[in-house]
Amino acid sequence: MTWKQFFWEDSISLPSRIKILDTTLRDGEQTPGVALTPKMKLEIARALDELRVDVIEAGYPIVSSGEEEAVKAIASEGLNAKICALSRIDQMDIDVAIRCDVDWIHIFVATSDIHLKHKLKMSREEVLRKSVEAVEYAKAHGLTVQVSAEDATRTDPKFLSKFYRAVVDAGSDSIDIPDTVGVMTPERFFKLVSKIKEVVKVPVAVHCHNDFGLATANTIAGVLAGAEMVHVTVNGIGERAGNASLEEVAAILKLLYHIPMNLDLKKIFKVSRLVEKYTGIQIQKNKAIVGDNAFTHESGIHVHGILCKPETYEPIPPELFGRERRVVIGKHSGSHAIAEILKKHGLTLASNEISEILREIKERGDRGEVISEDLIVELALKKRRKKIIELKEILLTSSIDGCACLVSVKSNGREITTISYSQSPMDAGVKALGKSLKELIDAKIEDVRIVNRNFISEAEVTLSLGESRAREYAADEDPVKAVALAALSAAEKLLRRVEICRG
Repeated sequence: MTWKQFFWEDSISLPSRIKILDTTLRDGEQTPGVALTPKMKLEIARALDELRVDVIEAGYPIVSSGEEEAVKAIASEGLNAKICALSRIDQMDIDVAIRCDVDWIHIFVATSDIHLKHKLKMSREEVLRKSVEAVEYAKAHGLTVQVSAEDATRTDPKFLSKFYRAVVDAGSDSIDIPDTVGVMTPERFFKLVSKIKEVVKVPVAVHCHNDFGLATANTIAGVLAGAEMVHVTVNGIGERAGNASLEEVAAILKLLYHIPMNLDLKKIFKVSRLVEKYTGIQIQKNKAIVGDNAFTHESGIHVHGILCKPETYEPIPPELFGRERRVVIGKHSGSHAIAEILKKHGLTLASNEISEILREIKERGDRGEVISEDLIVELALKKRRKKIIELKEILLTSSIDGCACLVSVKSNGREITTISYSQSPMDAGVKALGKSLKELIDAKIEDVRIVNRNFISEAEVTLSLGESRAREYAADEDPVKAVALAALSAAEKLLRRVEICRG
């Protein structure tokens, strides 16, 4: 039995198949701050073709020579996807698209009164006439035509129906209903798409924007109302708050509604990272499907559940989208997560030792430290060995003349105490540590870095001993102590290497 059986979908009439028009290279590139070169666009188009999207909206070729070059290059690449160019209802736009040798043309014109009056300064009758002429011209040149009524969701419903009837009668192969400024709600969009489906007998596409965070929900509502095609972008990028997200829409259609698509879902993550790289738009960590945390678990109860049966806390199989499940450690973690990570590294500890590690992790988490897998392994290894170097004392004093730092360390029964002076506490501390390490193992401090997070100082210290180098990390409320702890951990690492070399 699967959770699918608990949904009431028998009463819903679903499309037999959904086609995907990806507009990452057109609407996605209109994201503020994004500019793609023709070479970048071609590489993304190839990746989208490997993903098996049905139609790639390659760009808006009239806007620049570089854009025309990119669309033309993509159209000549011999991809399996149909290549589409955007165009206004102007013949000049259509001629540029024809010159690019694309398969499809996406013709758009605004139909809402606010656009007609303030932007286009055209009457409804003019828009109808020019739209019909544009469709007829494009069809006469062998293009597959899709027509969008820009700002359809703020257009007078009667005029919208009249507009779509007119362009379909003129030969448009399909129509698109765009929620241009994202003002629809799912139930309203369902009703609108249903009404338009009664008016036209050609395939209907939907194109939703995310101004109210409803782009994906509205897209699905459009599909439930009978739309056969969805316009989406990788990572949901696009104008203002973005567009409906390809990965989210694909996951919902596949897993929640079981509607067939041509997509090779395992390629989605790869395409997502490519788009992130070239656009510079960083994917939020908690983004569905493609975010770093989408298949990552920390909570002890959750980790225990997924280790027993992944479906307990994973409604989406990560491998379906080319992802892997991750278990991370933090103050919410439990012993099962610790054991699983140690198992991955070939380590086994007694339950009481795992409990001790867990207790230390929770204490570090409460201090604001970020817990890494390497730290877990290091703590486990320390359980197997006796500490070589121990920080006994660190004492700082200051006066109008400067600062003094006393550092006392112990190794193999030998205690070394050093004192240094400087104008700053950190410099005095580093100098005192340097003296101790020099006397202890003849090591040299190469680099010290400090980052302050939530009143906690995280130190990174690099030591050298001859040709060997070691870098370690530590955190403490006292930055000088954090440096000392990191330095001594690095010194231990160097000493153990020496022991191994001596055999």
